[in-house]
Amino acid sequence: MLFGTARFRSAYRRRELSPVEAVEAQLAYAGEVSDKVNAISQISPTAIDEARESERRWAAGCPIGPLDGVPVVVKDSYHIAGMKRWHGSAIHNGDAPSTGTSEPIARLREAGAIVVAKTTMPDMGMLGSGISSQFGIVRNPWDTTVSPGGSSAGVGASLACGLGAFGLGTDIAGSVRLPAAHCGLAAIKPTQGRIAYSPASTMRSSGVMGRSVSDVVEGLLAVGKQAPTDPMCLPGAFRATAFEEVLQRLPRAGLLLDVGYGTPTDPVAAAATQAAAARLEAAGFAVEPVSLGLGEADFANADLVFKAHAAAEVRASRHPEAALDLVGRWLEGANAIPMADYEDAMCGLLATVAKIEQAAGSFDFLISPVIPTLPFAADSPGPGDEDMLLHHTHYTAWFNQTGQPAAVYREANDAATNLPIGVQVAARRFDDAGALAVTGYLEATRPAVSPFPTFEKVPAYE
Repeated sequence: MLFGTARFRSAYRRRELSPVEAVEAQLAYAGEVSDKVNAISQISPTAIDEARESERRWAAGCPIGPLDGVPVVVKDSYHIAGMKRWHGSAIHNGDAPSTGTSEPIARLREAGAIVVAKTTMPDMGMLGSGISSQFGIVRNPWDTTVSPGGSSAGVGASLACGLGAFGLGTDIAGSVRLPAAHCGLAAIKPTQGRIAYSPASTMRSSGVMGRSVSDVVEGLLAVGKQAPTDPMCLPGAFRATAFEEVLQRLPRAGLLLDVGYGTPTDPVAAAATQAAAARLEAAGFAVEPVSLGLGEADFANADLVFKAHAAAEVRASRHPEAALDLVGRWLEGANAIPMADYEDAMCGLLATVAKIEQAAGSFDFLISPVIPTLPFAADSPGPGDEDMLLHHTHYTAWFNQTGQPAAVYREANDAATNLPIGVQVAARRFDDAGALAVTGYLEATRPAVSPFPTFEKVPAYE
């Protein structure tokens, strides 16, 4: 059985396993993961030294924190002092290693976690798949011909292979939740600002991914804290809650199978979502269908803002011509976007947020698919998204704009392909604990699912 956070901690406490043994096995397996699914961008050069320090602390009975010695993986979008950061793109070839460490990574280290590897991602996180000008094609370990989703593609693929106890990704339109769904994981894109992250952003959020909801909770407990480096972060720290406490609220859940535009939802994904909603209704939730009533014009505003975001990074880079071809085509004309058009798009997004609030504001939770379609080819940017790279993110992207927390888990494996099917639970702003309590309940009450795929050298520690 693959180890999660609690099992590592228990094994260290009982001296059944040492942090050095664990990290050595993880590093050996990282090479296999890299070979099979192309998920690793760089191995940490300090992981073994950190493991030795952790081992000394455990031997003395003085672990530094709840994650002491626990191996984790993090997305290439994060800075770690002394390690390279490509942000998924060859436009950054030749850049010097990072001189600072991103806030969420610092929080992990404070809790004792050991980053064993940084993981691959598409150019600037602008794809819901794993194609990169720097790294090539990231593949899904459940079936290497299909996509692991993106843009936290390498984190998703690594965890599904059994590398790391949990991982950190970033999410601007679904980039934590999409690969979690494709790879059979749990994850959360928390309330905007719950995880401090510099530079601050109104829509990009750090997020936690794991093979179980309990590992996601452990990760968010470590990184979901206020910090002075992010003036827009929330005060205080994340605290978990029990599902029974959620039930005491007499919660209302909206069954969201229609955003109003985009690719129609596949019947298999819809059925999985309906099954989850039925279990919540049986547990005491009031469940009603809901539609957000959005249209292509709403997405067009988001698409323009995403283009401007990516174009600014390309323009400022060392090798702007090296961006992935399909990203380059998508960005054509982005540098000529009038300032007034950008302002119109940003105001349009705020109008869409108000529309979502009007449609769904009476619900405590929204239960939806994560992706509307079943998996697509690993070398594809998405299901027909060559001209609009993030068009298939309509179940995920809007919760970045509203700032709401949205968690996902694996509801089932498709009977025809054995590929995972994810379900998303969005909650009211600041109710990260509720979103995770509900996904934890759904994970615990789902029918049996397939074991995660693993390759040779997978650390079993038994």
